[in-house]
Amino acid sequence: MASLRLTLVAPAVWLSGRLNFALKYWALGLGIAVVGAYLSTPLFEQINREIAMAKTQLDGVKLVAQQNQIFLQMVALRGELTTHDTASAVGQLSSITASIDNILRNTKSSEEAKLAIILGRAWGRASAADPDDTLDSRFASFNMAINSLLALSRESARSYRLNLDVDLDAAFDMMANRLPATIDTATKQNHVIQWGVGSMAGFAASAQISLNDAMPTLRAGVSQLAEQTEALNTSQGLATQLPQAKGQSAAHPTAPMVSNLQLLLSGLMLQQDAVDQVSDTSGAAKKTAKVALEAQAFNNVTQGQALLVDSASAAQAILKARIETLNQDRTRLIWTLAGSGFLIGYLLYAFYIGVVKSINALSRGTNAFCAGQRDVRIKLKSRDELSLLATNFNTMAQEVERMVETIEQQNQTRERDLKVLVDALGIKNEELYAVNQRVHEELNLARSVQLAILPQQFPNEPSWAAHACMHPARELGGDFYDCFALPDGRHGVLVADVSGKGVGAAFFMAVSRTVLLDSALSVRTPAQVLALANDLLCARNPMDLFVTACYGLFDPQDGSFEYASAGHHPPLVRRHNGVVETLPTTKDMALGVLNDMQYSEHSTRLAPGDTLLMYTDGVTEAFSPQEIAYGDERLMSWFANSPAQGMAASLVDALVSDVARFVDGAEASDDLTCLILCNKRAFEQDLSSAI
Repeated sequence: MASLRLTLVAPAVWLSGRLNFALKYWALGLGIAVVGAYLSTPLFEQINREIAMAKTQLDGVKLVAQQNQIFLQMVALRGELTTHDTASAVGQLSSITASIDNILRNTKSSEEAKLAIILGRAWGRASAADPDDTLDSRFASFNMAINSLLALSRESARSYRLNLDVDLDAAFDMMANRLPATIDTATKQNHVIQWGVGSMAGFAASAQISLNDAMPTLRAGVSQLAEQTEALNTSQGLATQLPQAKGQSAAHPTAPMVSNLQLLLSGLMLQQDAVDQVSDTSGAAKKTAKVALEAQAFNNVTQGQALLVDSASAAQAILKARIETLNQDRTRLIWTLAGSGFLIGYLLYAFYIGVVKSINALSRGTNAFCAGQRDVRIKLKSRDELSLLATNFNTMAQEVERMVETIEQQNQTRERDLKVLVDALGIKNEELYAVNQRVHEELNLARSVQLAILPQQFPNEPSWAAHACMHPARELGGDFYDCFALPDGRHGVLVADVSGKGVGAAFFMAVSRTVLLDSALSVRTPAQVLALANDLLCARNPMDLFVTACYGLFDPQDGSFEYASAGHHPPLVRRHNGVVETLPTTKDMALGVLNDMQYSEHSTRLAPGDTLLMYTDGVTEAFSPQEIAYGDERLMSWFANSPAQGMAASLVDALVSDVARFVDGAEASDDLTCLILCNKRAFEQDLSSAI
């Protein structure tokens, strides 16, 4: 768990280690500021959105109130149609026309613009009606204009997002839709019955249903306004902002609106009763019922108009109070953030000053202590972790002072003892140096003896030549080679590699060479030589070493070459045309491992100009400083591109030099041994011809 915590805080620890205290506190303060800004930004955005929403809704309420005023004027004008004289209403016509033109110029959405154009056209037909037109025609024109205005009012409420306010949605729907429609229906019902336009019975029935359906909506809207107004009155003292009914105190600002609603609902019910009386009576009673209906309809319009005004005033007051509250919330949030930022900055700066003072005191104390004032002690007034550090420093200083005294005493004693030990060590070093010199001399002598065992003179006949070398990885090596003449005129060539390195491999190399040479002089075929040498080495191998060897017989007369391999690298032949071949071998067992082993023989012919290469793994397994092996491909490439002048000694030196360049001074991984045999017959013949 602790390691997990360390892993999680590793980036912060890494950053802390690269900042001084001033930058750390700046980074901390900046981080707090960024986090505060990041967290407060959504709050500001939310408040700004709510303020913009409330302002939009306030504009919408004002617009709906203006449209309702136009609507009431239209309803009043529709009531004067019976006079068949519009001259008395010229002023109202002009006012309504100007208001509609203003609506056309200030529509907010495309749907409002479309409805405003429809309203303008409908009002144009209604206001320009001919006095000679029938009452039904003029009544229908006014109804079309009023319906267009009501549709525009509903669309304006939607455009100004009045329908999105969950606290006032019913109230806005009542103001923009239900209450104007109710007033229109009530007056239209009265006009239809009074004038006898249209289908009186059918419209009276449908109007009664519409009025009954509107009552719950009106109650819901007024109830919503009353609840919001009471809440604001309780929290902010909003009584003076709302209209007062006669005889009502400021403690009940919603009483006029509720009273008007009750009067309107009661009046609508009385109007329905009057309609029923008109329908059920005749003669003088019917005229009396119509007069009563006319008076009740007028009262209902008056109550509806008052309710529209009260509702608009209440809604505007609620929205203004909401905007004011949101502005206050935004101001409080700004002051809260500013105060929090100042307090955090003040505390961080104070913490920084306190830490710096403690660190300076610690620094002065440690500098004085390091300067040799071992009696210095640090005193801090703070109670944080730095005071613990000061206490630990004082304890350490006291302990160090005591230890220094003890060490000085011990040093004096140890200096005396050390002088004695140094003198004795000098004598031992001289003895070890002498022993080391003797070992090196003996190893160099053994190296000289080992190299002396190997042939140093090689045949260099006019028709053929051979040359070989062995470079041990250490003072003594395990590789060896040989080239010797046989009684029948052929020559034996041998390359072998003893497992291991050092002194043991060197001794086993001497034994193996002697056994192989004796076997080669006593028998004829390479396979028999390897088989006999294997049996002899198995009987003389106390260290369980083994030897890989490749032995062959070369006949200078016809260029034939017979060979056998005991687990050794196959020989390479570069033909006179530059093509390099790997001679076939059988994967026979190395010498000195198992008794009674049989070995396979192979033969080839070295044509005039051909060159034979036999080598140990010290060539192909020589490694560069980058741990890259010299390898078989690089060896074959060198062999193919080597000069074909028939000088075996030059080729051996060239191969050793190429390997040395490749390893570039890296330590040798194994002994390097190679033997090259050249058939110079064609080269000599060409030289004679040239002379």
